[in-house]
Amino acid sequence: MVVITMKTRFFLYIIGLLVTTSSLLFTSCNADEEVYLTTDRTDAYISALQLYASDNRNAVLPDSVFINEEQGTIKAVVKSGSNPARLKPRCTLAPEATLAPKMGVWTDFSTPAKYTVTSGNGKIKKEYTITVVEQK
Repeated sequence: MVVITMKTRFFLYIIGLLVTTSSLLFTSCNADEEVYLTTDRTDAYISALQLYASDNRNAVLPDSVFINEEQGTIKAVVKSGSNPARLKPRCTLAPEATLAPKMGVWTDFSTPAKYTVTSGNGKIKKEYTITVVEQK
């Protein structure tokens, strides 16, 4: 007859718990996996845009970002000497909306760039074309 003490049961319980937890952690986490929170929000818009130059300063001239909601266009004028081919964009979105492709990386705006805003509920998508012009 095998006698299992309370101490042994406790250790077996802890080991089982650790094995289960670690297997869940290692199988469910993927660094490339994106998680989208679905809400009931239907707003999909960009309300502000900043473009940062290589010195990490906003290259956009004051009051020179023009957003046309109806046409889905954004025009920004950057300071003379800024390189439109190497700007880091940041924007303000509708609450709980997402953006593709992601901003915050060096982007070539020497030609217009397209971005898609998706509402929090995932049902509304709005495409924007961002055009950057250097101050003359």
